[in-house]
Amino acid sequence: MRSGIGRTAHGSRVKAPRLSVVSRAKALSGPAIVFVLFIAAWYATAYSIKNNFSPASNKPMIIPPPHRLFEDFNGITRDKIFTALLISVKTSLVGLAISIVLGLGLGIIMAQARWLEKALWPYLIALQVTPIIALVPLMIKLVGANFAARVIVTVIISLFPIVSNTLFGLQSVDRNLHDLFSLHRVSRARRMFRLQLPAASPAIFSGFRISAGLAVIGAIVGDFFFAKGDPGLGKLITAFFINNQAGPMFITSICAALLGLALFIIFGVIYRSAVGRWYEDTTIGNR
Repeated sequence: MRSGIGRTAHGSRVKAPRLSVVSRAKALSGPAIVFVLFIAAWYATAYSIKNNFSPASNKPMIIPPPHRLFEDFNGITRDKIFTALLISVKTSLVGLAISIVLGLGLGIIMAQARWLEKALWPYLIALQVTPIIALVPLMIKLVGANFAARVIVTVIISLFPIVSNTLFGLQSVDRNLHDLFSLHRVSRARRMFRLQLPAASPAIFSGFRISAGLAVIGAIVGDFFFAKGDPGLGKLITAFFINNQAGPMFITSICAALLGLALFIIFGVIYRSAVGRWYEDTTIGNR
């Protein structure tokens, strides 16, 4: 049971035990050990790769050691990374917003009838498994190699988890609750908004969190193929690699990873605020 106040099956409040100092230390020791092992592996890899350092200047060429990561991080490089980060953030958020609207809409439509699910599901799977490179020529002809094309790639990559989780959540509602709504002759629309969507919200928000990380991947991938205009993080990583700027390349990659992590955490907070408390209380009461 988590720290704080919970509820029993009868609705009475019970105070959960707080974690002791030893328990907190044990909880933090695992991530700390993994972090130390990661840094050790980073150093081992950097110094074991042949020709990783330039013979003339001893400059890292492929993988910089952690203590040399910021050697070439000057004002110009910092501005480039910041500008690219803003572009990738915009691409990720716009693509994710479109995916949420389309994903919820398609999930609701597919949940209305089995024939609708069977009619749309194969095309969603085909869209999910088709390599982006196969769609690049078509998108260039239709919208050009611009920001819109990057957003389309982001939507393609991040759409499927929202649709599948929404459909799963809507179809997993207790049949007895459906019978109760049918007994009271509740309309289909009211049943959807009063019963199915609230009951499916844990699954829906799980899909949001998965797609939040995938949206960043879509923005980076789209940046590789559609580089017209100011470069995002993906194009900047390529530019740093071509110019043998290993440190800035790794810093840009870390920024991309942190962006995905930030979006995942944000949707996790929204999930706990929206459905986490009552959902956990219901789960505890049903045990």
